[in-house]
Amino acid sequence: MKGYRDSSSASVTAASLRDYAPAMTPGESIESVVARINKTLGDGTIIPGALLKEYQVPRVTSGSLALDLALGGGWPMNCWVEILGEPSHGKSVIALKTIAANQAIHKDFHTLWIASEPFIPEWAETCGVDVSRVHVVPGPVMEAAYEIVVQWLDNRLCDAVVIDSLSMLVPTEEDEKTMEEWQVGLGARLTGKFMRKSNTAMRRSLTDPDRNCLGIIISQWREKVGVMYGDNRVSPYGRAKEFMFTVRLEVRRDEFIGTDKHRVGQVFKMRTLKNKTAPPQRPATLDFYWQQHGHHRAGAYDIGKQLANIGIDLGLVEVKGGWHYFAGQRWQGKEKFWEAVDGDDLLQRGLAREIKLMSGMGIVIEAPAPAKKRTIKRA
Repeated sequence: MKGYRDSSSASVTAASLRDYAPAMTPGESIESVVARINKTLGDGTIIPGALLKEYQVPRVTSGSLALDLALGGGWPMNCWVEILGEPSHGKSVIALKTIAANQAIHKDFHTLWIASEPFIPEWAETCGVDVSRVHVVPGPVMEAAYEIVVQWLDNRLCDAVVIDSLSMLVPTEEDEKTMEEWQVGLGARLTGKFMRKSNTAMRRSLTDPDRNCLGIIISQWREKVGVMYGDNRVSPYGRAKEFMFTVRLEVRRDEFIGTDKHRVGQVFKMRTLKNKTAPPQRPATLDFYWQQHGHHRAGAYDIGKQLANIGIDLGLVEVKGGWHYFAGQRWQGKEKFWEAVDGDDLLQRGLAREIKLMSGMGIVIEAPAPAKKRTIKRA
């Protein structure tokens, strides 16, 4: 089935609808009606459900197995997802690590990055991103950014679109007016229109090969004025967009890693507030290092701790007293187990494989890596 903005969809008009409607007769079979509609409006206008039995939502990895599990197997493609939270809680890092992980898997993975906030190449490279495969649109002009995104989606020019961040985009009329002049609701109206148009441009075939695309919008919580009870948080530019998101992921900073005088990272706590492709309200926890610390490099997740905790939660790692058992080995204490998993690639891959088999995550592909053991060097 073609995208809704293809030539077949352009033929869907009131006149074309009238072409086949009078031809329907009482008692006519469903198959003949479907065949007539597909002939008039284009092949794939109506798809028998039997042809979709093998269809699976295309997904890409987030770069974290814990987050992939919370999302139901990774980020769903051909739809918009929202990453939101308080300032400096790790929203952009999640997007950068997603791009880096998929670039490592697919050599032709290209990203359109709408940089209403500054895009820092050095920090992107620290997080593992190949900036030569990222196409940056600088500037906060809302209409221009939205139009570029729709055109790129419509023409299948990229594999991911990131808007960082929505709250920093400025409508042209607001930018040209003075500080005393008000433009109430302008950004919300434009954003609602953009979500409808971009969702149409992002539609892909359910039965034929097509270039899929992931859309990420980064946003921040704002406070509703005058709300005394209940949740007073709201994201900017209206509520219409919230109905268009397939996934809404909230990111919170739980605690810093290191000492008060020397902080080297932070712990992300995430929860899927909304998910149309998997059960919502699933949590995930990640340790992220923004600078080198021991054997943890700058811009990396603590993979060993992540896998160890998931294995314990799923019961793959047997815990008896203070001892942890897995794959015929044992370790005394959780920290010893964390260190062992973090320092042994063979153990990491074995544990990750068991986690995926148990959770049914066969769709997310890991970047190939040779089996080897690392020597852990302490700072």
